[in-house]
Formats: sequence, C-alpha cells, structure tokens
Amino acid sequence: MNKDEYEVLLAILDEGSLTAAARSLGRTLQSVSRAIAALERELNATLFHRTTRRVEPTAACLKFAARIRPALGEIDAARDELVDHVTQLRGSIRVGAPTAFGADFVSPILAKFLAIHESVRAELVLADQHLDLAKANIDLAVRLGRLPDSNLRAKQVGMLRRVVFGAPGYFAARGYPAHPSDLAAHDCILRQHAERETWTFNRAGGVVGVTGRFRSTNALACNAAAAAGAGIGRAPIFQVQKLLDAGQVVTVLDSFEPEPVPVHLVWTAGRPVPRRIRTLIDFLAVRLVAGKGEDVI
Repeated sequence: MNKDEYEVLLAILDEGSLTAAARSLGRTLQSVSRAIAALERELNATLFHRTTRRVEPTAACLKFAARIRPALGEIDAARDELVDHVTQLRGSIRVGAPTAFGADFVSPILAKFLAIHESVRAELVLADQHLDLAKANIDLAVRLGRLPDSNLRAKQVGMLRRVVFGAPGYFAARGYPAHPSDLAAHDCILRQHAERETWTFNRAGGVVGVTGRFRSTNALACNAAAAAGAGIGRAPIFQVQKLLDAGQVVTVLDSFEPEPVPVHLVWTAGRPVPRRIRTLIDFLAVRLVAGKGEDVI
C-alpha cells in the first residue's frame, strides 16, 4: 500500500483537478500525475478519463476512493495516538483572521495555546479581506459571516451579535429611534463608499435605507465617529463593547437587533491536517464560543 499515492487520488477528487490537487498538497503537477499513473499500474485499472480540459473519475475510481478514505483516516488517527505518547506538538502555524476580531480575541487565545505547547510557533495574519489560504500559506483562518461555496473545510463555532448604537449626546439632541424606519430622519454612519446603504434588521424591523454625513471603509473609524456624536452606527458588539462599558455609546432598537452572523474556522480541504492544526482548531472552537454556541462575544 502506498499511502502517498492514495492521498493524491483523494486530493484530485476533492479539488476537482490535478492542478488544484497539486496546489493543495504542495506538490508539483508532474509528481501528482506520476503518482496517479503509478497507482493505475499497481491496480491495473483506469481511475480517470483524461481530456485536454479536465479529468473525470471512473466509476471504479469513485468506488475505490469511498473504501480507502475512512481507512486512511484510521491510519492517521492511529499514528497521531502513537505520536501523542512520545512527542510534543511542534512546528509552525499560520493563522488568518479579520483585523479587529483577530487582535481582540484570536491573539489572546493563540498566546494561551503557545503557553501550553512550548514547541509550537504561531503567526497571526490580520486582514479584513478573505485571503486565499493556499496562496497566503495560511493553515487556518477565522471567518465572520456567511461562507460562499468553496473547497474549504469549515467548522462553525458560534454566532456573532450586531448592535445599533450612538452617543448619548447625539440622542439627546436628535431623539431616540423607536423603529428602524425612524432611521430615515437620522444621520447614520456608513461603512461603504456609497452615500446610501441598506441595513437589515430582524423580521420585525425589515430592511431600511439609511444615509449620513460620515462614511468610512474602516470599522474603527466608523465606531469612533459614532462615539463622537456624528450619527448612529451599526457594528458587531465586540467592536464597541469597551465604548458601551465606558458609557460613550448606548444601544438602540434592541428589539429589532440585526440577525447575528456566524463565526467559522476554515482550512484547506484535500490535504492531511497536521496534529498541531487539529489541536488548535479544537482549542479555538471551545474558547470562541460562549453560552451554548448562541451569542459569541
């Protein structure tokens, strides 16, 4: 049994092409092609129909893959159980996360992980755009919001509350909105380039259009402007919790609170996941969830 060749086969099925499989495994296209050719010779079977544009798995290939996948997983699990008894976690982990969320929550958890596993090194890459994990060489990433269809594996670890808020002085001068539709008479802080955007609330609040005189694509700038009285803001509660605790802002329209957004951990499918990464996934999942997996932060 050549486990390496079997993993190449599964990677091609998971990724959809030889090129994508090579990228996910960190190998050259030639080595992936050679591995499949060797496997076909060993099994005396055709595993893929090849054209100039794509490869299609044969029925025999799909049946064979379904049988070996759990077996390979058992081999990995058995190996890791043995390693657990004789070695510590070691190696590097590169983690991606949104800027504010990563700095406030992921960074302290990583620090605790490193304190426990002294032979592990970690790098936290902060970016508000979704980075390509393979191209950025990221082992594991935290994603906020609904996930688009992709070839990534994902684990949902909770839900993230969003609130509508403003400075007490602003509301003293302009009044408190009683319903999301009242926002039409208020200045709202915009997080887009456009001079108008839509805010979605729960079913009772619906979708409303808002405008305002201050806008920025930077979340911290928007929250600071709201705290300074420039208008009503909307943000994940973790971004404004310190402002709330200090009394610089208060929440409004609480009974119409926008639907929470999910928090996921994502990593690349189709390649073996080192034990240090699997351990960190479990470590992060437990510590990012509060309560029973409902409201996160």
